[in-house]
Amino acid sequence: MSLARTQRTRVLLTCAGLLAMLAFVYSPVLRGHLLAGRDVFRIFFPDSAFLLESLRAGEVPLWNPYLRLGQPFAATLYSQVYYPPRWVAVLLAGPIASMTVLHVAHVALAAVGVFLLARRLRASWPASLVAGAMFGLSPLMTDLGIQENVVDAAAWSGFILGAAHDVVHARGRAPWVRLAVYTALSLVVGSPETTLWQGLLAVLVAGMGRSANVRARGTAMVRVASGLAVAAVLAAVALLPAAEFAQHSVRSGGDWSGQLDWSMSGHQVLAAFWPLADLPRGPYWGGDQWFLLTLFVGALPCALAVLGGIGGPRRANPFAVGALLLVSLSLGRHFPPAAWFLQEVPPFSLFRFPAKYFVGAAFCISVLSAFGLDLAGRLARRVTPSLRRAAVGLVGVGVAIAACGPVVRSLPLRTYAEAGAPWVPFVLGLAVLVVLLMPASLARPRRVRHGLAALVVLELAGAHLLLKVPDYTLAETFVRPFALSPFFPSPFEGRISADIEGPKEPEKDGESRTLEHSLDRLTPNRFVEERLTALEGYGAPEPRFSPYFNLAGERSVYDLAGVTHYVRRGPPPFEDLELLHRADDGTTLSRSRTALPRAFLVQQARRVTDQEALEAVLDEDQPFRDIAFLASGEPLDRPECEGTVRIVSSGAQHLELDVSACDESYLVVTDTHYPGWLATVDGKEVPLHRANLAVRAVRVSPNAHRVRFDYRPLSFRVGLALSLFGWAGLAVVGLIGLRGRRRRA
Repeated sequence: MSLARTQRTRVLLTCAGLLAMLAFVYSPVLRGHLLAGRDVFRIFFPDSAFLLESLRAGEVPLWNPYLRLGQPFAATLYSQVYYPPRWVAVLLAGPIASMTVLHVAHVALAAVGVFLLARRLRASWPASLVAGAMFGLSPLMTDLGIQENVVDAAAWSGFILGAAHDVVHARGRAPWVRLAVYTALSLVVGSPETTLWQGLLAVLVAGMGRSANVRARGTAMVRVASGLAVAAVLAAVALLPAAEFAQHSVRSGGDWSGQLDWSMSGHQVLAAFWPLADLPRGPYWGGDQWFLLTLFVGALPCALAVLGGIGGPRRANPFAVGALLLVSLSLGRHFPPAAWFLQEVPPFSLFRFPAKYFVGAAFCISVLSAFGLDLAGRLARRVTPSLRRAAVGLVGVGVAIAACGPVVRSLPLRTYAEAGAPWVPFVLGLAVLVVLLMPASLARPRRVRHGLAALVVLELAGAHLLLKVPDYTLAETFVRPFALSPFFPSPFEGRISADIEGPKEPEKDGESRTLEHSLDRLTPNRFVEERLTALEGYGAPEPRFSPYFNLAGERSVYDLAGVTHYVRRGPPPFEDLELLHRADDGTTLSRSRTALPRAFLVQQARRVTDQEALEAVLDEDQPFRDIAFLASGEPLDRPECEGTVRIVSSGAQHLELDVSACDESYLVVTDTHYPGWLATVDGKEVPLHRANLAVRAVRVSPNAHRVRFDYRPLSFRVGLALSLFGWAGLAVVGLIGLRGRRRRA
């Protein structure tokens, strides 16, 4: 009874401690601030708005018609279309606040998952708390909310590795089922690189288990690998369309070289335990990575992780090996073996930004810190408490802090490394003092563990105060109405061009001004929130012809795409445009009278190469007004005549037109050509051709026709069938396991 009461007390204290840490770290949220960094307002706000629009319409959001003249939506994994927590957050909190809600919930989930994993690995309660707090609430993780899909996927790490551990060490099918489900959730969150390192660690846990029998280890690895494979089947509804999109993006064709963008530099690895050691960073696309804006995970946790990796039990080995591997991969171009591996070995070669693997390294370090803290408690038995030694240690800390400046200046380190250098000897010195000052008793190891755990929590709190992360913006910044709305016709049937990269010169008042004006400037993708179809777009993967077509910046492309309105930070891009409005910050809205309609008829067509089509599209004489430049289909050469096209209905995944053709013609629709779009003329399916490099065309005979386009991708249908089959099979396995347990009971 006493033991049960003690356990309940521990659980309550743990929950209270987690809530207190969350309240401390996310105190800006309690004051009405919201998460709003980099890609949050660029991608996640617009995506959340479109997801909410689709959910309210009762549609699966397969296609986003607003971005780049239309592109797949569910196939962009970070859209999280199949992730239930995203639906709940968006429906309950709306597209803006939902990102903050998701982030706070997932850092808490990450902390809990690592805590439970450490307990499974037989770490003590305070050591497990240290591991959970270090991963879930470290500045690295909390400031990573600007990449919400990475945080959400990483939050499942503890649960995935815990299930993999149970697959190896426990009986029954339940651990295997949990492994498949947790990994599938990580996959549909939309950070496949994260799931990749999670799977790698799971295999290491199986292959480096306690069994000395090679055959037993091989069996364990097969079981874990099979669970990971089933997870891929469960997530096939997301993965297959994503693979198709990748094949039709700039990453296909073998000439993509972005795998090593944003590799960790040595100074940035140093910044994981030495605050500010990576500052100032180099150019945005230079030798330093800019994906992880804060790298600090703690000096004492890193020291404990080293202790746990070197002297910890055998069950710590997979995480020690994993930490070394993932740190090496995060170095990317700065470490030749990693550079070769990331460029040549699939599936690693499919992804960019090696810095993402450092999140996995931080996870391994957090688990190792639990082993290190327990080892420090055991070693404390051999250390005799001594005030004299403590006094000497205190003097040594002072000397070390005083010597930091001259020593750092003599080393090839960065400017701000000197400012952060005293942190390391100060924190580690306090840890030594904790060990030396604990009184001798049977409870000494436990007290040392508690003291060091408290010191880790204090260091994390101090790091948040020092680094001032995460960064938030007042909620009222995002609830203002769209200032340019009165100047657009209603309903708006044209298209816009927005300067998605924003102004070339820096903002005078910093990032907050960029956020404040992002909706009024429609940068980068915030036009999606206003349901305005744009030629441009931001986010990966980029469609295959996007750099040459959507971002060409040529008047001919704007006219072909039907761009009627231009939003620019500065004057209109062309002299003949009609200025409709100029805002106080210099943002202008202008109108064009030369844009083609969304759908039009031509009586001439030529089969050309993509290069020839690009030349025609960029030609100032705009021959595409009379000629369709086709990648497939029959050529056509008929006298020019007049026909009419009228839009009957238009939705995210369909377009219906009434067409009256005066002769044999091609109907050109300036929506993106992409696999999965089907065309029917008078109810009969007809071939759909790629025209003018990137848009659609169908051939029609003379007279009146009803032409309809529908998005029905085979990749989605096959993926859905596989996922349903996988979930059904998993349910059967779970029921069989449940019946077996009941029989044994």
